[in-house]
Amino acid sequence: MAIPVITEKELRIWSMDRPELNSLIDGVKFSPEDIEQAQIYTVDYYNMMPPPVTMYSVETFPFRALMLLGVWGHLLKGAAIGEFQNELVYSADGIQVDDRSHGKQFAELGNVYWGEFVQLAKEIKVSQNIHKVFGVTPSEYRRRAF
Repeated sequence: MAIPVITEKELRIWSMDRPELNSLIDGVKFSPEDIEQAQIYTVDYYNMMPPPVTMYSVETFPFRALMLLGVWGHLLKGAAIGEFQNELVYSADGIQVDDRSHGKQFAELGNVYWGEFVQLAKEIKVSQNIHKVFGVTPSEYRRRAF
């Protein structure tokens, strides 16, 4: 059975990046193109990680949860750069406006998701590598009659 590619809609549902939930920006934070590029980057990074085992494309990447972590880690780290570049605190008539000060939060959350992605990807790749070398070893528990 083929595992379907994780969709933009699924990624948005998980992150709550929907127009009706983003009252301050009146839309979505990330465009479909941003999400597509993050998926490409996530798969490319996975393929680059040692040990080299199997090369995937976005369409053949079998780990949906891993893709989710990688995409949002990548997007949030990138959003942090944008927030830092555009941060400007100003005030007028005693009212202070600080609408672009989320860089630190985006960076921290992006690093958490990206760290989880990297750790899980390493574990998967090591497991795949061991499986390629040794194959499948049946367990003695399998032969026991219960």
